[in-house]
Amino acid sequence: MTDNFFSIIIILMRWLFFSPLVFLVYGGICFYIGFRLLGFLCYFIPVKPAAFWIPFALLFCILVFGNFFGHNLLFLRKAGSYWIAVLMYMFLLLALSDFIKLLLLLFGKKIPNFNFYAAAGALFLCITLIIFGALHARSIKTVNYQLTLPGSGSNIRITLISDLHIGSTVGKTWIKRIADTVNKTQPDIVCITGDIFDGNLDVIKDLPGVITQLKSINAPLGVYACLGNHDIDRMSFGGAKTERIAEILESAGITLLWDEVYPIRENLFIAGRKDARPIGMNAGRKTPDELLADIEGTVIVLDHQPTQYPQLEKAGADLVLSGHTHKGQLFPANLFTRSIFKKAGAVHYGRWKGQNMQGIVTSGAAVWGPPLRVGTNSEAVVIDVKWE
Repeated sequence: MTDNFFSIIIILMRWLFFSPLVFLVYGGICFYIGFRLLGFLCYFIPVKPAAFWIPFALLFCILVFGNFFGHNLLFLRKAGSYWIAVLMYMFLLLALSDFIKLLLLLFGKKIPNFNFYAAAGALFLCITLIIFGALHARSIKTVNYQLTLPGSGSNIRITLISDLHIGSTVGKTWIKRIADTVNKTQPDIVCITGDIFDGNLDVIKDLPGVITQLKSINAPLGVYACLGNHDIDRMSFGGAKTERIAEILESAGITLLWDEVYPIRENLFIAGRKDARPIGMNAGRKTPDELLADIEGTVIVLDHQPTQYPQLEKAGADLVLSGHTHKGQLFPANLFTRSIFKKAGAVHYGRWKGQNMQGIVTSGAAVWGPPLRVGTNSEAVVIDVKWE
């Protein structure tokens, strides 16, 4: 009970710090959508403003309450997650319709009942995108890469997964789909590049079942993981913790690499980094040079966020595997993530090639926030490595 209280206090403080701007933008978007929907309804029946705005105000609050109390009332958290997507797509579609209307007016053209048709079209497209996105997110694709790295010995197959976000949305059933997909690829090594959990272990319905599914992943040379920014055991007054996460991964047969290097076989090493910005925790971690000092052989690095690829190449890494970006998860967010990680000297998705190092960034095997994917895929990445 005490932990729950302090968790709520911390979240409230975080929201209050940003509240003026957050509520101004959020409230403005909600009012814009509500105003357009009210006009749409009035084409069918006369609607008193109060009869519309009171229930709409309750929807307005779903996202807020979902964030404050979602750890106790999971239906609020899930409703809030879907509401984010509805809000985004309704706003974009209605704004696009207003832009088109403005262009038509500039050219002296007027379409009767344009607002009605625009609102109807926006509603239809939004509902279609939500249904499609929910179904599509649960379908896990397989993506293949063939790489040549310096080294010798038998070729290896690495299967990379990331961003499982096990919590209120992703549970045993989703993890089973991931494990089955991974095992079908027949990997030698499995790498999990962070955000395995979603910040609160207490909301997982069947944690033993999740552990069983993680344990079912089969790789002769081992399953290795680094942590991501969401891999914390819920915010508390004393800050976020990771001890239980480490214990869970160990019980699932997963080797957690936390700023350390592990030998896979002769002249082949795998390193895992601490996350650059873990939520509610000290972000201190080894530099690439400190992590890879005195390593003789081929080095594979697991780094959740693809933000230090040039530095890792300079330090001697041969292959870096990352996640975090989700490739934007929902179009058009991927247009922004592409630009953000390009500025960091990496990519938001796919293959990165330097002079002496290669990198792979996956869109992730699950979701965060809205349990939807539009314009992106949930995936497992198969990397066939040959030596030169």
